[in-house]
Amino acid sequence: MPTTYGKDYRDFDLDFGAHPAHGDIDTIKKTTAISRSIKNIIRTNRFERLFQPTIEGGLNALLFENFGALTSSRIQSAITHAINRFEPRADVKDITVKAEPDENGYYVSIIYVPDNDIKETNLEVYLERT
Repeated sequence: MPTTYGKDYRDFDLDFGAHPAHGDIDTIKKTTAISRSIKNIIRTNRFERLFQPTIEGGLNALLFENFGALTSSRIQSAITHAINRFEPRADVKDITVKAEPDENGYYVSIIYVPDNDIKETNLEVYLERT
C-alpha cells in the first residue's frame, strides 16, 4: 500500500455526478483532482475566468503558430510556467510536446509528482486549435 504524505485533496467533480449514498455532488480525490486542475489551467485563455482574469495557460496564440521545434519548445515553456504559477500541488518533472501537423494539434505528456505523494503521475493532453 503506498504511503500518502501531506493533505488529502478533494475537488468537486465537474461532471456534476451525484453521490450514490447521499445525492450531493460527487468529489474527486488526490491525483485525479490535480490532473483535472492542470488540464483546466492549460486550456484556459486570458480573461476567461470572470473573477480571476489573470489565470491562463498561455497557449491560445501558440497553437496558431507554424509547426516546428521552436513552437513546441515555447508550448513546453508556457505549460511549465502555468503549472508552476497556478498549481502548487504539482512538482513538474518532465513535459514532452509532440506536434501533429496533419491533425492541427499537439500531444502533450506531463510527468509530475503530487506534493502529497511520492509516485510520479503521467498526464496526457491533446491540444488543438479552436
